[in-house]
Amino acid sequence: MVLPPQSDQALATRNPLPEPVEVDTYAGKLHIECDSNAKVTPMGQLPFFIQFLKLGGQFDP
Repeated sequence: MVLPPQSDQALATRNPLPEPVEVDTYAGKLHIECDSNAKVTPMGQLPFFIQFLKLGGQFDP
């Protein structure tokens, strides 16, 4: 089933993270919260990518 594309306004009004998410990084655990009124930064998804690298063992000896 293919869903119709959503408008930018519809995407901006929904909250993708209704509660804080705990992300495990090399520096320890981070608690990520989503603020729908904040401006988007290029580093916003970085903690999730770092967790991906850690769980995949990319930097393990």
